[in-house]
Amino acid sequence: MRNALVYLTYNGIYNFTNGIGTQTQLLLGGLERLHPTLTRDYGPLDLHVVCPQPDEATWGYDVPFWQHQQQRVRALGGQLHYVPYKAAPDDELWAVPRWHTLCAEAARLLAQLCLGYERCLLIPIDQPWLQTPLYLAQQAPDVFQRVQALLVLYSTAFIRQATAPDADERRWEHDGLDLARRAPNVAIADLCPSFTAHLQEMYQLQDATFAPYTSSVLLDDAVFTPLASADVRATLQHYDVPCDRDLILAFGRATPLKGFDRLIPALRAVRARCHLVLISVPYVGETYQSIYDQLLAEHDIAATHIRAFTRTLPRALCQWPRTRMVVVPSHQETFSNIPLEVALWARQHGPVVVASPVGGFRDQIADGVTGFFLDCTSTAAMGQTLRRVLDVSAAAQARIRHQAYAQVIHRYDFRQNFPTTLRWFWGTSPRTGPALG
Repeated sequence: MRNALVYLTYNGIYNFTNGIGTQTQLLLGGLERLHPTLTRDYGPLDLHVVCPQPDEATWGYDVPFWQHQQQRVRALGGQLHYVPYKAAPDDELWAVPRWHTLCAEAARLLAQLCLGYERCLLIPIDQPWLQTPLYLAQQAPDVFQRVQALLVLYSTAFIRQATAPDADERRWEHDGLDLARRAPNVAIADLCPSFTAHLQEMYQLQDATFAPYTSSVLLDDAVFTPLASADVRATLQHYDVPCDRDLILAFGRATPLKGFDRLIPALRAVRARCHLVLISVPYVGETYQSIYDQLLAEHDIAATHIRAFTRTLPRALCQWPRTRMVVVPSHQETFSNIPLEVALWARQHGPVVVASPVGGFRDQIADGVTGFFLDCTSTAAMGQTLRRVLDVSAAAQARIRHQAYAQVIHRYDFRQNFPTTLRWFWGTSPRTGPALG
């Protein structure tokens, strides 16, 4: 029996600039390790990765990185496929009209690709690809009946635009997700309990089908290999991070949703005790980094502000004994990999996670056991939390790090969780449903 996984993503193949890229790399690395076992269980298994057509304007386009990903996908029996979406050269991917084009073009590709396989699991990642199965059902109903689909969202309009969710985005999400109510061969990814509850409540999906797709990490990924202490120090020095002070680390997208603008004023409470390392990653045309710089100057916070995506520096900082905490002050968060990565990096020594009590953090963190919750009710309250964590004894901090590490090993291992997903879809005869108009 020939099987195919068709993974539709927009980051992690010719660029690597955000968490979606991390998820794409996780899938590739996981399949490289699991492929012999999966082919034994299911028969020949090919991976096909579908991406928006890149051009010179593509954010973070990295040719050597892209060439390496091509080799990896080919080694897994598949290939990369590029789907056009632009009506004009300066069109942005993040617009609902472009998503319609993207999904319609992807459906045309899949109508041919999936005919070559007896079992085909489509995994559309995040908003831009969400309606691909719906378009396939409309364009090629016979092919649609042959495939299964797992809709994977990592955010929604209600999360990204909490004060005023865009009506077009809400409609796009509703129509895409609703297919999991009407078609037995389509399911929504159950990333974590809090996000599943969010989708059920905001999109009336109580009777929709959800499949296990627990957010995970690849425990034996080389990025989690402990570094030599000399290499850690050299990395800090390369980025001009002081090695003679206690450190607080915060990293993520440069956007109000991540809450860095409310963290900086709260750091006044501990500015005599710690140096901030802020890694903020801008999107094209955004200016939030200048706001952070203004706040750092206004509140006289000693800081190293890194203005580009890097995995090297967080990895080193989380293995540095004087990094006391990683603060994640998000207003909302579906399921952040930060607590998982910090737990793996800091298993010998390093920081604990201090996060807002929102979204997936409530699934990952037990306050005082595997990390701490940040009291975000006011700047003063946030400052009190930071002081409380700095006052934690070395023995207590080591215990929390150990418990966080044990939880990741137990719950969030890709090599356990992804086979669970495949068993849900392929453990019995494929589910099929009627053609949808």
